[in-house]
Amino acid sequence: MSDTRKRTWRLWVTITAFVVLATGAGIGAGWGWRALAADAATTADRQLATASRSLSDVSDQRGEAIDKARASITSLDAFTEHNRPDYLSEAAEKALVDAHAALQAKSKGLTHAAFDPPRVAPVGADLLPWTVLQHVQRAEQLARQEQAVSKARAADLRALETAQKAITQAASTVYTELAAHGEQVLTADTSATYASKIELRHAIDDGKAGVMSSQFGGSGLLQIMSTIDGVNAAESAGEAAKQDPAYPVRAQIEDYARSIAHGVTLDFEWHKEVSGLGDGWYSGTTQYHDDDGGWATIDLNFTLQEGWTDGDVDAKALVTHEVGHAQVVRPQCKPLFEGPTFQSNDEMWATAWAISMGFDVGGSGIEAYGRPSDAQIAVAAQCR
Repeated sequence: MSDTRKRTWRLWVTITAFVVLATGAGIGAGWGWRALAADAATTADRQLATASRSLSDVSDQRGEAIDKARASITSLDAFTEHNRPDYLSEAAEKALVDAHAALQAKSKGLTHAAFDPPRVAPVGADLLPWTVLQHVQRAEQLARQEQAVSKARAADLRALETAQKAITQAASTVYTELAAHGEQVLTADTSATYASKIELRHAIDDGKAGVMSSQFGGSGLLQIMSTIDGVNAAESAGEAAKQDPAYPVRAQIEDYARSIAHGVTLDFEWHKEVSGLGDGWYSGTTQYHDDDGGWATIDLNFTLQEGWTDGDVDAKALVTHEVGHAQVVRPQCKPLFEGPTFQSNDEMWATAWAISMGFDVGGSGIEAYGRPSDAQIAVAAQCR
């Protein structure tokens, strides 16, 4: 006999006993029935409440798993459609594509299922036998229904969790392979720009917090691949630049700039015109960055090469001026630059720094921006 049938049978026996006792013993037996009836109603209500809590919990967890699955699928859609690069193994890519398809299949057709606990009318104060019996039977019926729904939703949850675990593992394997190759590229590509390497460094590091996190996912994997390509392209451009007839002079200028940069990493670009100035003018710009160890990109025009070759002090002064801009990323120099003497005036700072380096000539920035005060030159000199 099932537990439900046993409980129902016991309740009928109790009811029958109540009728007999009420007839034979009167009021005393009535009080005994009230205690039994109240306990039966309370037990049924407790069972229903437990089933309702369980169904509510599994419904919420199932909904969260559906959302996570949809997010993972969407995140990896672009990656699964992307051509596999040679440095990613076919097995790793296939495992992720298969896991992506499996999660799609498991989540297909699943929707959020809200749950509102049912309301069962109280038995009332009189505790009549037929009222108690009806209440207990209704509560037990609802509990059984909720347990069945909980079982089905729990099965959905387990299937989603298994598929989600598989896609996370597959994505982690892909990330590990891409990151390992990226580290090799960072070490091997010595002619690539620091800017291109920083992007790859960030792309690799972003995945360390979790490959399937909302901040990484498929777009993060693609970003590693894109930045690997970027470093390789910069490497090719750097090697090609070494074949330019002007390279030996450019190398001298870049070596000089790095020799006075006090460890600040410098990238260089060369153009016919910089800031709209070309033939007959010396021109340069510097874009500096406080992050990633402090670094800068210096852009110089071709005319500087001619002045450098001719030994023109103004050409060397201008290069020194541009390196001066980059010095503000140094911890010991930044307070001097931002302090009351300069108030973050870039051009006056770079001019004063170049003068403090011995270039008290027009090319230091005096011609373009005016001569700094002696106090400014003295403060900038503290950064040398």
